[in-house]
Amino acid sequence: MVYYWITIPNENSFGERYVNSEVPLIFPFFVIMSFKPITLTVYLIFTGVLLILEAIKERLRDRNTRPIKIILLLVAFASGYEVLWNFFAWFTAWQREGGVLDAIANTTHEYPILPANFNFATKIIFLIFALSLYGSLLLGKLERSKPTTH
Repeated sequence: MVYYWITIPNENSFGERYVNSEVPLIFPFFVIMSFKPITLTVYLIFTGVLLILEAIKERLRDRNTRPIKIILLLVAFASGYEVLWNFFAWFTAWQREGGVLDAIANTTHEYPILPANFNFATKIIFLIFALSLYGSLLLGKLERSKPTTH
């Protein structure tokens, strides 16, 4: 991410530098495909957080995680809504304006600096949705597996 921030200092919409570039993969993976920097970053963050949550699962079992689960469900609901809204707005803008799908910026709102690139924003918001949903499901599973005391 820092490499693309340094090598592409200017952009028309926030996150555009991470969408318009391609990260070539090393052998033998380069024959499959290359990734956009934001895609690879989202995959790595998602995998890293899952590994951390799985590693501390037993410590979480002993704690009262109900408030955290409620907050995570609220975040999942809000980010799920935003993902749906972004997809509808993104494709509506694409149908109206045409052009390269990855280069479309969200110009439906006023932004103090730059409008957000739809591809970039949608991937970040979907990452938040997936992680909050996974976290709340994990905490619910841990809650159900606690031994009950009478």
